[in-house]
Amino acid sequence: MSVRASIEPFCWASYFETGFGEVDAQHRKLVDLVNVLAQRAASGIEIQPAELAKVLDGLSRYALHHFATEEALMVDAGIDPRHIQSHRKAHADFVTQVGEMRGASATSRVVPLLHRFVTSWLTFHILDTDQSMARQMRAVAAGTSPAEAYEAESGHSSDPGNTALVVAVRNLLGLVAERNNELARINACLEERVGERTAALTAANQTLQRTLDTLQDTRDRLLEADKLAAVGQLAAGVAHEINNPLGYVASNLGTLREYADRLLALVDTADRLVAGSGRQDAWVAARDGTDLDFIREDLPSLVSESGKGLGRVAEIIHALQDFASPGPTEVSPHPLDALLDEVLRTTAAGRLPGQEVVRSYGELPAIPVNPTLLCEGFKALLDNACRALGGGPGKITLRARQVGESLVVDVEDTGCGMDEATRARIFEPFFTTRPVGQGRGLGLSTTYRIVRQHGGQIEVASRPGKGSRFRVSLPLRLPS
Repeated sequence: MSVRASIEPFCWASYFETGFGEVDAQHRKLVDLVNVLAQRAASGIEIQPAELAKVLDGLSRYALHHFATEEALMVDAGIDPRHIQSHRKAHADFVTQVGEMRGASATSRVVPLLHRFVTSWLTFHILDTDQSMARQMRAVAAGTSPAEAYEAESGHSSDPGNTALVVAVRNLLGLVAERNNELARINACLEERVGERTAALTAANQTLQRTLDTLQDTRDRLLEADKLAAVGQLAAGVAHEINNPLGYVASNLGTLREYADRLLALVDTADRLVAGSGRQDAWVAARDGTDLDFIREDLPSLVSESGKGLGRVAEIIHALQDFASPGPTEVSPHPLDALLDEVLRTTAAGRLPGQEVVRSYGELPAIPVNPTLLCEGFKALLDNACRALGGGPGKITLRARQVGESLVVDVEDTGCGMDEATRARIFEPFFTTRPVGQGRGLGLSTTYRIVRQHGGQIEVASRPGKGSRFRVSLPLRLPS
């Protein structure tokens, strides 16, 4: 059995009929409306304001047409004016109640009233008052006087059992509507609570995800710090082990040059002593056999080249020591625009004619940094950009701006760029793309370490032949 068939409380039958065709047709439409409202009440689907307005509009049209039809029939039939007057009052009350329901703002309060109202009208007016009207009209048409017909109807009483049943049905439909409205309110409340709980869970998940991201970033930083610490310890150990014998070699090389100068001076003295003596020819032959003139010419250059080599080794050791211990990490508020200007000045000598530098930043906020260390880091980035231009003309852009809670600095060049394999290793200690003897591979790795020490991040974007962009992000405030 369908829900609709089981919930129609009124089925059109002969006891609804008045015998007047147009009146009965209009009554039947009202019966259909009552059954539709009952069906909707049983479904639990809340009536929306637009639907309620449509129903009330229909009732207004029903009143306008139906009441005019009934009142005209009563006047034409000539029934007692007392009945016509009470009948018209019932019609006027109907119009008033429909207007009051239309003016109500809360749909949930109007719907139960609407169920009770239309059910009451159907049972107490159509099945009672309109049936009385029809009986009086038929009696008058049969010859009974209007007053006698009215008096006869006044003594007619309805079945109290039917009346009680009709009242029960009317109240039942109103109660169903009220319960359904209450269920709708409960559902709305539950949906609101589910929405709030869902929003809370979503916020908690987002917080958890941010925490996980922070933990992952911290883990990556710790791993990177461990690797750099290991490399730093290795660099410190190598530097220490090489530095001592290097000092011996440098000292001995100076002594060796002094000894060589003395020996050459001794040879010059011997040349003067044997000059004109009988042993001069033998000395000259022995001297020429040692290729002394070539030694005299080549020895200073050999000693000089050895000294330069020792100086290069000393520079490498110094770089290793700086990498192993980059200096103090104490920070203080420092204006970054002044720091970047200082970096531009100190690196100007390394740029060739035709290598343009574009400065793109205004006054920047002071942030907590170690200016000595951070200057070294940005110097390495600018030096790297100059080398990427390959000795030819090009442009280097130094750009800085505030982004959220960070200060972002870009060092961008129009140089040779890097392939993916090179880009992946660019921050590794001792990795360099320069020829052997021309690069130590510590500049960018040191910059990476300095930026990390400041709680920042550095990343690179590059394509072969399209240049490179190094982006440094530094926090405006260090985490407490």
